Amino acid sequence: MWLRLRLSDLRTIVHFVGVFVVGIGAAMIVPLATAVLWREWGAALDYILGMGVTLPFGFLLMHADVVRERITYAHAFSITALGWLVASLAAAVPLAFSGNYPTYLDAAFDALSGLTTSGLTVVTQLDHMAQAHNMWRHLTHLIGGQGIVVAALSLAVGLKGGGFSLYVAEARDERILPNILHTVRFIWVVTATYVGLGTAVLFGVMLRLGMTPGRGILHAFWAAIATYDTGGFGPQSMNAMYYHSSTFEFVTVLLMIAGALNFNLHAQVWRGGYDELWRNIETRVLAFNILVLSIAGSAGLAASRVFSGAPFELWRKGAYHVLSAHTGTGHQTVYTNQWLTDMGPGFMAAILLAMAAGGAVSSTAGGIKALRIGIIVRSLMQQVKEALAPSAAVSRTRYHHLRGQILTPQVAAAAAMVFIMYAVTYVTGGFIGAEYGYDLRGAMFESISATANVGLSTGITSAAMPVGLKVTYMLQMWAGRLEFLAVLALFAHLVLGIRRVVSRVGRA
Repeated sequence: MWLRLRLSDLRTIVHFVGVFVVGIGAAMIVPLATAVLWREWGAALDYILGMGVTLPFGFLLMHADVVRERITYAHAFSITALGWLVASLAAAVPLAFSGNYPTYLDAAFDALSGLTTSGLTVVTQLDHMAQAHNMWRHLTHLIGGQGIVVAALSLAVGLKGGGFSLYVAEARDERILPNILHTVRFIWVVTATYVGLGTAVLFGVMLRLGMTPGRGILHAFWAAIATYDTGGFGPQSMNAMYYHSSTFEFVTVLLMIAGALNFNLHAQVWRGGYDELWRNIETRVLAFNILVLSIAGSAGLAASRVFSGAPFELWRKGAYHVLSAHTGTGHQTVYTNQWLTDMGPGFMAAILLAMAAGGAVSSTAGGIKALRIGIIVRSLMQQVKEALAPSAAVSRTRYHHLRGQILTPQVAAAAAMVFIMYAVTYVTGGFIGAEYGYDLRGAMFESISATANVGLSTGITSAAMPVGLKVTYMLQMWAGRLEFLAVLALFAHLVLGIRRVVSRVGRA
């Protein structure tokens, strides 16, 4: 039976969407301060106008009366799906004023890409963008990587109850600490630790590259955020290739791995449970996939004969891009036009599989997730075992994920369902891109990158691509980040609401 939302429920949803919009508006104080420090007065005006638009609009939405004291799951899914979309539209306001985006839709594309940590971008003249706007682009990674709901919960902003239902609706289902507020604050502690350490080390790298201290600290901070939060934005159009540094690549590899791991796993390790790193089914699947695909990708590069050099250099380039793809980071050290012309089918296949698979659940990474892949493989093995066993035999399959667990049909079915939804979206987006006239290989690459929130691009994603394709990729980034359920729930409520209105009009 479908749960129909009443007017009081809609007021609750609107109220909390307003909370998220106000939060986005308040966060604009950071790029505004950056603009003042760098004397970018035009950019400063952009954020004054941005706050002037988003804050009143957010407070207006918050003015809706909240009738219920607690947020139900029906509320949570709609709040989360709608909240992410409206927050992205709000975050786009100052970018639209920047002059780096031809239309507001382009600014909204980058804002949504930033918050979903996708990293695909349609920005123009990125190399000449104001520091304040680059700060805001990367700050969206920081906000969205942990989650807009997590950001609100960590401050207990406007939430009277039902915080865990919102936490679950944002594609997280593992409570790290008994109290949900302590859980989300722990997530921010982990993030601050890795981003802080990453910034400190990368700052030294930037100084060695000859940057001034002011510019170096900004680049270090942005690179640490974009890498740990597996976002992939960069302040230069050449992305990671701009730095031409093996040390930069090594540091970002460590941050990629940290960002792609389950926050609950971080908690276990911080408590001294180091054995969880090799016992957990997720880390085993990730390690196996990355190793195999790195070997395959490096071999594909060698076969293409485009990149000359020692075997180690081929391994370095192959493994870096496989890891970037698998963790959903999206950093790349090749030109976008090289993907389809120079890389070879072996390397492309490895990257496509890595992007589609994704990182760990309850992490900053996207994609199908290693846990689900491990569960599906175990389920297939169990079915083969049962087919070969005597009819009276009873078999159970166990796996270790934070603790010993039994693989049930319900768990296997849930993993398979999400797998199918991702696969269908990957293929559908690829065919839509092909219908717009793009090469099917490139269109499929871009579709997987958008849905899995990766950010690697063959060059299709740009301000020049058709409006319909921009909207398609935006929907894919949005649905992929929330793992479909919240988005489907929102659409279901909209359809039911429309049917209810039409039914009343028909009876009248």
